[in-house]
Amino acid sequence: MKPKILKVFIIVIALLLIIRLLLHNSSIFYLKRPYLPFSLHLNKQDLVLVRGEEFRLFVYGINKRVSFSSSNFRVAGVNIFGKVTAYQPGKTFIKAKVDNKILKCRVRVIEINKNHISLNEGDTYRLRVKGIMAVPKWASSNKEIAQVSGFGKVTAKTKGKTTITAEVKGKVVKCVVEVI
Repeated sequence: MKPKILKVFIIVIALLLIIRLLLHNSSIFYLKRPYLPFSLHLNKQDLVLVRGEEFRLFVYGINKRVSFSSSNFRVAGVNIFGKVTAYQPGKTFIKAKVDNKILKCRVRVIEINKNHISLNEGDTYRLRVKGIMAVPKWASSNKEIAQVSGFGKVTAKTKGKTTITAEVKGKVVKCVVEVI
């Protein structure tokens, strides 16, 4: 009877570790509590931006002065009005301070390693999305010219131009592939 209980205990611990790992890589992990409709909170707690993109953060449930700051201004900066600007791939936290309360938003900035590549017929090249630990969804606009695998490996087929796209958390980055 004891080996069976031990086996169930090990399975339960393994499942709890897997669930924690999955939650840690999602925005649910960063929510401290569920927000009530009239409570003080940011419009986003987790944000993915493409390099150069902007997004406006604001605080719900308040009509007071809010001061914004970035934990890593090289990755993304924020102005006094809450406009977040993505500068380079990586992760940062935007903090909004209202009275003595600090609200946080995790910001991850992504970009593709190449915007344009030229390949000969039959050549391959590996594209990568920088700035986030997630598996992108790859696609080619014309699979007859160049194909892309699920891991970003581009294979040149015939002469022409096509666009390879990678989608991560609703954001799309592109690379133009020219086969010569």
